[in-house]
Amino acid sequence: MLQASFRRPVSVLAGLGHVRQVVSATDALAFLNEYPTRLRDEAYHATIEACRDTLIGAAEAEEAYDVFSAFAHRRGILLDEPVEGLLPQSEMRNAA
Repeated sequence: MLQASFRRPVSVLAGLGHVRQVVSATDALAFLNEYPTRLRDEAYHATIEACRDTLIGAAEAEEAYDVFSAFAHRRGILLDEPVEGLLPQSEMRNAA
């Protein structure tokens, strides 16, 4: 399975004042797997699919980046600029 790193981090709000740095399709899937079930709609499932396609090599990381960024924007959780000093989601899991 590929790591499929994004061209730049995507910073998203993941709760009350909690910001997560998503740097790859793997990180995006981890974020999406924790997304509330009641909010999972067609856009959510399309975003999951784009990330999975990237990880199996059926799509480029740029496509997953674009789809995940658009999903976060539509949900109102996308921050315009990456937040400096945050660990990427994958590194946060390893640090715990």
